[in-house]
Amino acid sequence: MPRALALLALTLTLSMPWVSRSGEIDRQTLDTALLLAGLDRASVPVTLAATPPSSASHGVEAWTSYDTDGRSKRIFLYTGSDMFRCARWPLGLRQCRIRLASVLVHEAWHLEHGQDEEDAYEAQIAFLMRNGAATEHVKAVRLAQDRVLAAERRTAGDAR
Repeated sequence: MPRALALLALTLTLSMPWVSRSGEIDRQTLDTALLLAGLDRASVPVTLAATPPSSASHGVEAWTSYDTDGRSKRIFLYTGSDMFRCARWPLGLRQCRIRLASVLVHEAWHLEHGQDEEDAYEAQIAFLMRNGAATEHVKAVRLAQDRVLAAERRTAGDAR
């Protein structure tokens, strides 16, 4: 039996040329998430990133870069995050794809409106709820929102 499974795995690998094209799969995953989010790739500057910035918090999925004047420039989507890997095209889970799309909604909100995290998270949560996201995903985003906003309050308090 193990030999039959090995032969099946080899046959599937050889018949599925996309297996070895990681970059192409990552781009397809991004395109799928953008489509689900209702965002146009031409107007939303997104770069796929294989590593997060050293300043990133644990569990980072994406981030937005800003210029020296505080204007947003570009979204970076971390391809090594658990969510990105779960959503990978063509076999990614629908719930993971919805969650990944919500991350893009959050970051696109920053592109349009600035650095306010509270409203960016609210846009993300509203997207999740409109698109039938699993309760666990909504709860995870709310938890992240609570952590980020608490950290912002601590930083603001320390600055006084």
